[in-house]
Amino acid sequence: MIKNKIIKPWTINFMAFFVLFSLSITTLESQNIIEKTIQSDDISSISINGNDIFNISVTTSATDEIKITSTLDGEYQNDFQIVLKEEKSTLNLSLELLSLEEIPDDKRNAHKVIAATLQLKIPEQLKLHIISDIASVDLNGDFNSLYIELWRGKCNVIGNANSSTINTIDGDINVMTKNATIEANSNHGEINIDDFAYSEEFWKLKSINGAITVVKLN
Repeated sequence: MIKNKIIKPWTINFMAFFVLFSLSITTLESQNIIEKTIQSDDISSISINGNDIFNISVTTSATDEIKITSTLDGEYQNDFQIVLKEEKSTLNLSLELLSLEEIPDDKRNAHKVIAATLQLKIPEQLKLHIISDIASVDLNGDFNSLYIELWRGKCNVIGNANSSTINTIDGDINVMTKNATIEANSNHGEINIDDFAYSEEFWKLKSINGAITVVKLN
């Protein structure tokens, strides 16, 4: 004789929660997340070689520490790592292959085998230099100077800098700042700039295909 089994609603909810919780754990474990914190006493500038990194975000605050979080995901995530090198007063960061394992020729570019992101929390008024072939860049805070050069990605900035140079090929440039003297040029994209009073904070913005938008913060 076959007996019908009654499943109570709370049992179904518990099973659903367990499945979702298990999936969450699996997702977290499938990523290679590394966090590092260093003192910023002797550092006045940060230089990021962002090649093969999909997204780079930097925020500033009143702190004396530099906090770095990198997230790597993909088939070869454990073979790559964000490498830090201090040279005089500059902190250099880059994504590098550390493993001796042979990677097939059709996967030589890192972005074909991993998805990498980089997040930095840094002190205010540092110089920031970023170049990247694929990354989009998000910046928030107060900087001494900015130099950003991107091939495919876009650049979003909310904050202030004494001087800024931002160049993109395909990506849009979006800036929200309080004071600025703007020089902007795009070969094929629209340019929209709010009115600013004269300021010694100079922004030089240039794109080949991307749009350029500058909004005045109140």
